[in-house]
Formats: sequence, structure tokens, C-alpha cells
Amino acid sequence: MDGDGSIAERLEMLLVLQWLDEDRPAEGDVMLSVPTAAAELGLEGDGGLLAVMRALGTLEDAGRVRVQWPGRPGDSSDARVLLADAITRDVDGLFGA
Repeated sequence: MDGDGSIAERLEMLLVLQWLDEDRPAEGDVMLSVPTAAAELGLEGDGGLLAVMRALGTLEDAGRVRVQWPGRPGDSSDARVLLADAITRDVDGLFGA
């Protein structure tokens, strides 16, 4: 698998862990700080930020998440990420609902 796919998989795991840590908000809702995610994934600098953005796009294209940018363009690096129902069901099946 290419580097972007690997980053997307790691980002998906990070999102699931964050969702679990936040007590499984409704609709799979997770607020994601792109710089924080990059740091937690060991990605540095502007290249790391772009890698997280590409990974979000990869996950969105695959139907794994929906991404919304609640701030004005250029004003925020925080994204509202909605995990797909299939992900939340799988996680609930593994860890109990």
C-alpha cells in the first residue's frame, strides 16, 4: 500500500480512538485538529499537514468519513469528521455498545 493509504489507515484508527475517548458521540462525530493529528501520527511540518489533509480526502473518497470545515476557509485547521455508520457499528461490536 502507498504512503498515503498507510497514513489514511493510521488516521482512521486515531479518529476511532478519539471517538471512543469522547464516549462515542452521536453520528460518529469527532472534532479533529489537523496539526495535532499530524503530530500524533509523527508527521512534521507543512508536509505533515498536507499528508493528513490527503488522508482525510482518501477516507472521504472511500466513504469511511465525511469531513466538514466549520470555520471560514483559511481560518481554522479544525475539521468536524463524521465516522461512517459501518465504522461505528464495527467498533460497537468490538467494544460493546
